[in-house]
Amino acid sequence: MIYKIFTVIFIFSFFFIGCDSENNQIEQGKESNNNTSTDVVPVEAIVIKKRKIEQKLPLTGVLLPKNSVDIVAEVTGKVISVKKELGDYINANNTLAVIDYIVPESQLKQAEAQVLSTENNLKIVESNVKSDKTLFGTGDISELEYQNSLLTVNNAEAQYLSALAALSAAKKTFEDTRIKSPISGIVSRKNIEFGTMVAMGTSVYRVVDISVLKLRVSVPQEMINRVKINDKAIVTISAIEGKSFDGIVKRISPQADEATGGFAIEINVPNKENIIKAGMTSKIELILSKVENAIAIPDYALVTKNDENYVYIITGDFAELTRIDIGETYGENIVVESGLSINDKIVTVGMKNLGIKTKVSIEQLN
Repeated sequence: MIYKIFTVIFIFSFFFIGCDSENNQIEQGKESNNNTSTDVVPVEAIVIKKRKIEQKLPLTGVLLPKNSVDIVAEVTGKVISVKKELGDYINANNTLAVIDYIVPESQLKQAEAQVLSTENNLKIVESNVKSDKTLFGTGDISELEYQNSLLTVNNAEAQYLSALAALSAAKKTFEDTRIKSPISGIVSRKNIEFGTMVAMGTSVYRVVDISVLKLRVSVPQEMINRVKINDKAIVTISAIEGKSFDGIVKRISPQADEATGGFAIEINVPNKENIIKAGMTSKIELILSKVENAIAIPDYALVTKNDENYVYIITGDFAELTRIDIGETYGENIVVESGLSINDKIVTVGMKNLGIKTKVSIEQLN
């Protein structure tokens, strides 16, 4: 009897344990299904807008003056006047300094007197030869006498031309005592002082024209065919609080540099406010090409599968893989020719966690 009672109890216990286990499995299955249906992937996205995109080539360079002239003394002598100092602005042909001109001035006056003398002598012999021509025609003088008269004119002309040459040389020597600049600009170096002696050939001043500054930089071979005369460049100078200036491509070398393989170009930067100094370093963004009103995406938003291009377009709460056709690449931007419309939202961060169509939450929208 006791044995039968234990058997019944065992059977009922087994039944209840089995039912409880089954109920637990059902509950776990329901919970698992609920998790799958509510999984949401966080992503970042952007809204597609038409915009201007540019391809820029970053470069660095040192700003050089438009013109730079080292002025040398062309005569030897003592400095009797200094008219321009470091930093002064001058116009072309302004006098910078004066060298003692007493001797050159005396030589110039002598040369001028010699020209007057030879000129008068030439006029006299020319008058004589006219008379001799008449006399030769009437037979009053011989042909030899007439030829001697012509020879006298030739000698007088030679003396006059020689005097003119001496006058020109004396005038230049006198003018060279005034040290002048051939260009307009600013005195950037001064190596002359009042009362000192200077020798011919000594560098006494440097004048620079910084109304426009030049940047000479090298462009890689694979980029040079995209560079054109008058292309725009943005020049940023850290020494002027990172201020940016507009520049343009002025010259392009037709030959690559043998050492670097790059092509030299010259960029001109107007210095209207005269705040840029020659020798400052700069960062350059050379704009190689640009497109107005383009539909473009960042390159990191593109998904490539089986040689085809896709993006994830967000509609409602879901991101769906969508095929697109692309065009040119401009730096980090890719032009989209078809497959996207204005105001579409596309995923830019988080694509690796997405399938063909996935529920998403937008963490950041630009």
